[in-house]
Amino acid sequence: MLMENIKPRGGGLIADHVEKFRGIVRDILDIAEATYGVEDLEWHLERALLVLQQNPELRPQFESELVSLLDPIEEGVIEIVSYTMHELRWPAVESAIGEKISEPGVDVSDVRLYSAMLDAFSDSWRDRDLYARFDR
Repeated sequence: MLMENIKPRGGGLIADHVEKFRGIVRDILDIAEATYGVEDLEWHLERALLVLQQNPELRPQFESELVSLLDPIEEGVIEIVSYTMHELRWPAVESAIGEKISEPGVDVSDVRLYSAMLDAFSDSWRDRDLYARFDR
């Protein structure tokens, strides 16, 4: 890494990691909109997971980023949340999904999507075999 790309912890480096994650999320959402299936997404999902894992001090910011994706649910959101949370199991994200399910007047279709995301917090996540990382 070039030294000029390294910024002090006073906010620059933190903002860079959060912005990098946002960029990966945008890539995933764009690809998910244009394709069907997870094969084209997995490399990008792995990139997103890596950013989250390599920056544990930014967990509160990343939790906020993930929770912000929950409404409205776009193509690719289920994959982002499910893939990363199957590995990380962050309670704040799990709780936010549970709250979405419990909202008055929530659409039945959205309940199914939120339930699919919650399933990823389990060792027996039914969609894990769709991804090379979890297909064991």
